[in-house]
Parts: sequence; C-alpha cells; structure tokens
Amino acid sequence: MFNHLFAPLRLRSLSLSNRICFMAHRTNFGQRGRLTDRHIAYYRRRAKGGCGLIILGELALHPNDRPWETLIQTYHPQAPQDLQKITQSIHEFETALFAQLTHHGFQSSGALTRREVWGPSAVSDIVFGETAKAMESEDLDEITGAFSKAAIVVREAGFDGLEIDLGPESLLRQFLSPLSNHRQDDYGGSLENRMRLPLEVIQAVRKSVGGDFPLGVRLCLDERFWSGITLQESLEVATRLEDSGHVDFIQTTWGTYYNLYLAPASMHTSMDFILDQSQQLKSRVSLPVFVGSQIEFPSQAETVLDEGKADAIGFVRALVCDPDLAAKAKAGHLEDIRHCVKDNQGCIGRINQSKALGCILNPQVGYEPLAGNDLPVPARKTKKIMIIGAGPAGMKAALTARERGHEVTLYERGQEAGGQINLARLGAGRGLLDEVTRHLKHMVEKNGILIRTGVEVTPEFVRNLSPDAVVVATGSRPDSKPFPGTYGPPTVLTVWDVLSVTYPVGNGVLYVDETGGHRAAATAERLADQGKKVDMVTSELFVGLELAALGDLYLTRQRLLQKGVTFITDVVIDAIQGTWIEAHDLYTNRPLTYCAYDTIVLDVPQRADENLYLQLKGQIKELFRIGDCLAPRTIEMAIFEGAKIGGIL
Repeated sequence: MFNHLFAPLRLRSLSLSNRICFMAHRTNFGQRGRLTDRHIAYYRRRAKGGCGLIILGELALHPNDRPWETLIQTYHPQAPQDLQKITQSIHEFETALFAQLTHHGFQSSGALTRREVWGPSAVSDIVFGETAKAMESEDLDEITGAFSKAAIVVREAGFDGLEIDLGPESLLRQFLSPLSNHRQDDYGGSLENRMRLPLEVIQAVRKSVGGDFPLGVRLCLDERFWSGITLQESLEVATRLEDSGHVDFIQTTWGTYYNLYLAPASMHTSMDFILDQSQQLKSRVSLPVFVGSQIEFPSQAETVLDEGKADAIGFVRALVCDPDLAAKAKAGHLEDIRHCVKDNQGCIGRINQSKALGCILNPQVGYEPLAGNDLPVPARKTKKIMIIGAGPAGMKAALTARERGHEVTLYERGQEAGGQINLARLGAGRGLLDEVTRHLKHMVEKNGILIRTGVEVTPEFVRNLSPDAVVVATGSRPDSKPFPGTYGPPTVLTVWDVLSVTYPVGNGVLYVDETGGHRAAATAERLADQGKKVDMVTSELFVGLELAALGDLYLTRQRLLQKGVTFITDVVIDAIQGTWIEAHDLYTNRPLTYCAYDTIVLDVPQRADENLYLQLKGQIKELFRIGDCLAPRTIEMAIFEGAKIGGIL
C-alpha cells in the first residue's frame, strides 16, 4: 500500500528507515535556556510511533538571538548533557535525530536579550518591529563561528545529522532576500553576494562536523511578497548549494512573517502551489527534497512520492495530532489514524500566545510519559459509568473510561453523535471538522461502547439505571436574549438557527459578532456565498480578533471582503426592538441606530446547558460535568476534560 513512504532513504552516511520526517517546530517546552524532560517525552513518543526522522528545533546558538523565552541554548554549560539525553531516548527506536541550527536575525526581541537585534540591514520586521543593527564584518564572523560551535555540540551529543535554517524565521534567509538585504558590500546586491553568508556558514559547519555527517538546509523557495525571494531565484540558490558538495538534502518552505498563513496553513489553503514548486525544485537538483506543510494524510504523502514531487514528507501537525500515524499506516490501520483538522487552536494558536504546544484532538500533547506506554492506568474497580452527551467531551470521556476497564454507556438527546461539531462543520470551509466526530465515534464503537441516541435523559431516568458514576456533558446553547428588548425569530436568529436552517434568512443581514472566531467568520461567509448582503458588527477593534493567533486572520478577512461583507467595529449593542438596533460608539459614546435589515444574527458567548447536572447534584455520589456544560469554551478543552475525567473515574 505504501511502497514509497516506507522505503529507506540515504543521506550521506545515514540510511533513514522511512520517509516520514517530523519537522522542526516550536513547543515552548524549554525552561531557562535548557531542554526539558517534557521535550524528551514528546519527541520520544513520536519516535516510538515510527517516523523515520525527527528534526529538533528551538535551538539558539548565540546570546543575541531570542525571539521568545523558551529557546534552548546550545551554548548553555549543560547543553551537551541535556542534548545527549534526548539522543539516547530517541535512539531506543529506529528513528534518526537531526538538529536544526538557526539564528532569527531581526526577527528577535531585544526586550528579552537586552541587546540590539542583528540583521543584514537596518530594517525592522513586520511582527517584532525592532530596527536591526546592520551587521558588521566582525558580527558576520561571530555568527559563522557560532553556527560552527553549535554544530560541534550537536555532533558530540550523538545527533545523526543537522539542518541549517534558511527559512521564514532565519537570518540567513534575510541575507538571501532583497526584501531585507539592502547592503552595498560583498554581502548584498547580486545573488552571489547575498548567498555569501549562507555559504560561509554551511562551509564552516561542514568543516566542523566532517565529511560523513548528514547536513541539509531548510530553504524558503518563495517569499510570495513584493520584492522578496522568488522561486526562480531559489532554484538557482538550490543549484549552487548542491554544487558546493556540502548539502545532502533540501527541505522546502514558503513565505515569511508577511504571510505566515502559508506555513501553519488553515483548512482553506490549498497545497497545489506547494507541490508544484517542490516538483520544480526536484527537476533542478539531484539532492533529496523534503516537502511538507499541507500534507496531512499518508495516502497524500504516498501519492506525492509516487509522482516524483518529493523524496521525503515533512509532517508537524499530523504527528502532533497522532504520534502513531506512521505505525498505523504501515500496519494498514488507516481508519484508526487521528487526523489533524488544521483548526490551529491547540498548536499555532497556543504557540503564538507563548503557551505550551497542544492539540485539540490529542490532549496528551505535552503530557507524554518519559518512559513506558501512554495508555490510561487500569481501574482498580470496574464501574458502571453513564455519560450524558455524545459530543467531543462525552465521547472522549467514554473512550478513556472504557480503556481503563469500566462499563460505559453514552446517551445523546440528538439523533447522532458529535454535539456542536455537527453545526460548526457547516460553516464555509469548515468541513474538516467532520474528522473530530469521525475519529472519536470510530474509536468509541471499536471499543464496544454503546451510544444510545434520541434519548432525553431525566433525573428519574438516571436513578432507575443506578449507575456508579455519572458524567454530564450536555454542552452549551446560544443565549437567545443577550441584549435588552423585544425580539426573536424569525427576524432575529442565533447562529445555531442559521447553521441548522431553522428559519429562512433574508437578503440583508446584520451579523452581530461578539465571539471573533471561526464560527462567526465561517457563518457570515456561508451567508455571503448564498448571495446575502452581510454587514458584520462588533464591539472589538476589528472583526475576527480571535483568528489572529491562529494565522487565519488575513485570508479570512480577504475572503469576506471579496464576497461583499462589510465590517463595522467599536460598536456596543444597547437594545434590540424587532429589527431595530440601538447602540453606541465604544470610544465616543455617540448614539447609533441600525435598521433596514431583513435578518439579525446574534453570535455571542453561549450558556452552559447545566440544568440536568444541577438537578442531579446531591443525588449521585460520583457526579461530574465537563466541556461546555462546565463552562462554554473550545473543542480543545472539551476533549482535554473528557480525557481527564475518564482517567480518574
């Protein structure tokens, strides 16, 4: 089935067991410049799952490079011992471990280093905003030496190879790019000059690690921004890298901080251009080419390899979501794979807020055991467990409790499992959320758990069954009266009314967005796709506020605007009478009135559906509530709490 994906790949003196690569990425697990046991357990779990190569990122090689607190310092006195721990752990399995060496240049923070940031020219980054010091000749020598020293540390710690970063967050990419390199000396201007520092670094590293040590580069093929690196120029760079004789593979990447949606891509981003550019690179060089970003399924990976568009597949979110992806694919258990839905809440969203890495579908991320297996601890006593609500929280609780040996039955008032996912997936471009329900339902059924749908559970129903423990996971519901006034269907609707098509929606729509996330944007986009004229109003600074951390703000707003949606910001709703809205400007208190709309859609924070829990409280000895029934939040928290409660029942 996977003739290419599980074929070995030769990189100089090393043979990889398969072509699945866990690419370098942020975890924010580091503390005080040091690698932690949390790192080791996290990466060990992916090695155990069968990937052929892991590339460890987050390594800092110079004191003035610190864009965030959690970087691992290769120059720390304890770095050799710390890094040796992770190599020993990974080498318990048939997985190679590489280190990614990078310097972030002016994409760093002097607020953390208490030093100036360095760059090819005195320019500032769109995100960090600090004007760089244009590097002098002694600075260039210092950076080259720092790469060389870090490479020696890596090799002596037992790593199998390394990768030098010329990608979106790299000083070396900043030297390559006309967008950031305005130098007039031997390191600026022509491509030959702009390549000078990257080549000097690669040559110095090769000299430090020797001729037998695998060495690759992560190359930005296309910055996809005005005056930036183009594909044609990158193909020339790749040719010269191959001609140097020092490079053993090229990992492809795209974009910069001007368009990071190309890297942590959402459900809306196609991978077509990525594969096209990778194929062009393949036709230009004979070096192995690694491609990733938007490839999430083993079948996709196999097709890419079979069509000659790459030699290896780089995964991040797919292996964060399911560390056993490789083992399951190799065994033919494709239906058991927990596929990433590219929602970006638990991974990109958390990382961009300086929180530890997580995953909406895999609550174990960051909590992996340092040794042994990660299965739930068997229960000392088998219990009869009743779980009410077959949404993500309820299904995860049922699955975890069953894995511990309990007798579990799920009850759902609706006709199908899935809870609010069944509505959320109906938003424009949100269909991948189906995977949340598919995987949980598949695993629940595989473990012999009965789901009884169409059952309205009452306190009497619970008492008659006499369960040992009850978990209430009844979710949350829209607040249909969040503002003063007299209003309601069919002219004033909740977002649930719209997605479930409970009432018809008129041609002129005022969408009140007080949540700022995917639900509001995707529902408004769905209405626009139906030909409705939609105005979105919010009290926030801008529409889609919560999408910024997810890397999905730019494309979402672009699509909405292109489809005729207009944004009204800084407006506080005071009251609604029919379809007449009274409001005021948040900053000036100027009274505002909105009328002449056929339909008003209210998208506001929901309320916990907690009535059953409150009725059972005091009547059931072991009574719990989880997910939105506890407090309306995210899919991530629902699944996390389901796993947590299932593990302690």
